[in-house]
Amino acid sequence: MTNLPEIFPDGSNESLGLTTGQLLIKFRILLAIGRGLLGKDPFDQKIQSLIPLLMRLLGNRPGISAWVEIDSNIFGKIPETTAGNLTVKDIQVESLNRGRICVSYGQNEKVYPEDEYFLQEVAELIGRKIEVHELDLMLRRSEERYKRLSENLSQEMWRRTEALASQSGYLEGILRSSADMIITTDLESRIVEFNPAGEKLLGFAAEEIQGHKINEVWADAFERETILEEVQTSGGIKNYKTKLKRKDGTLVEVSLTLSLLKDNEGRILGTVGISRDIAHDNAIRRELERLNKNYREAIHFINHENKNSLLVIGGFVKRLLDTETDPKRRKQLEIIYHHSTFLEAMSHDFLTMADLEQGEFQIYKQEIENFFQQIILPAMVGLKERYPNSFENYDETMGGVGTVPVYGDPRFLEIVYRNLFGNALKYGARGGKIAYGIVDLGDKFLFNVWNEGPGIEPEEREKIFEKFYRIRNEVNRPKRGTGLGLYNIRRIIEAHGGEIWCESEVGSWVNFLFTLPKK
Repeated sequence: MTNLPEIFPDGSNESLGLTTGQLLIKFRILLAIGRGLLGKDPFDQKIQSLIPLLMRLLGNRPGISAWVEIDSNIFGKIPETTAGNLTVKDIQVESLNRGRICVSYGQNEKVYPEDEYFLQEVAELIGRKIEVHELDLMLRRSEERYKRLSENLSQEMWRRTEALASQSGYLEGILRSSADMIITTDLESRIVEFNPAGEKLLGFAAEEIQGHKINEVWADAFERETILEEVQTSGGIKNYKTKLKRKDGTLVEVSLTLSLLKDNEGRILGTVGISRDIAHDNAIRRELERLNKNYREAIHFINHENKNSLLVIGGFVKRLLDTETDPKRRKQLEIIYHHSTFLEAMSHDFLTMADLEQGEFQIYKQEIENFFQQIILPAMVGLKERYPNSFENYDETMGGVGTVPVYGDPRFLEIVYRNLFGNALKYGARGGKIAYGIVDLGDKFLFNVWNEGPGIEPEEREKIFEKFYRIRNEVNRPKRGTGLGLYNIRRIIEAHGGEIWCESEVGSWVNFLFTLPKK
């Protein structure tokens, strides 16, 4: 459970006011959300039904819109414009982001600390429900094996929901029951509150550390003073990595959230800090890095060997095709050759990905004097064997790229255009036009590759650059691909110091744009 931050009104007419009664109402609404998620309605219906409760939790302020995104589904209505603040809380399941809760505040609406707290609680409840929901689907296939685990998760969710119903002593119990260390200080930086989690983490008893300067437990006292200046300016910091001293003199690495402590009149009383021991997280991260390294090395080795074999197979089949006169046998050889070239291209994508992720690739920038001759034309020629009539699709009348000098790595920039042209030929309209161009933006160049075709839905224009992501629609389903081409392109463009994005009109065209710095 997240820890309720210190919340105080700012005294203005816009303040929600934090009376005990109003706070209890919010807890009751939160309880209703939790119980609603435990109901028997279909999962999507549960999520949709909590939107009105979510708005009540935020006070039903007219300038606020709230919606929930889970996987590729959206619950609630996304406003046409988001002129004010946008608050987003990730919905995590087993450390993976599965969605988010979004709240759009109007220009005159404030984001209150209690909003942040309750939205985080709802996000965690939904995350738990997703976990239980997916386990329930697994139980249908293997009910006996996962029965105990499902029951434990359900009981935990009930305990979590029912705990929110406890009115008496709830706020007072937060300090004592928190698994994270909570320390409050006064205006002189003396420790006032020191909870049991702090005793466990640092080894001090509360009575022996209270009244001491907070700097005494920092590994670097000067760092604390520097951070405090930032907190006084911005109001707080989140997830700041630092080191604290235990009673025995050893150091512990923590993730710190520090904010100002204020009274009901908005006067500063001191600070409140919430710290979490991240040693276990760091151990997990190091293990994941080790596993990822092994994975990348295996991918690189397997695909390197496959690519060499496929090159040999493709070469022999091509020579047989050049001499074969029997139509039936020629058709069979064409099928073999087509599949070998596809597998070779797939191996190339995996090898490029492995090189990019291993950090072994280096961008060696040089002046490319004739961008068309050195980059674009070789990319077109490289695709001609797979798409014999491809040169009929390129339309230079819509822009084109001439002899403009660009600084970049020719090897990797050719990969960018080969992938963008290849996608346009594969997924674009049959016989449709493919245009490419460049615009001088002063300190950088803007490039694009445009093609006629079905286009890309707005919600997928960011996802297409993720590793292994492929658009699942009627146009793309029968066409083979690895889902790595655009991921590799993004890594290459970012390594050059640029950025890439996608624009599209669904049913008409798609346009990939990227920038490259001039130097």
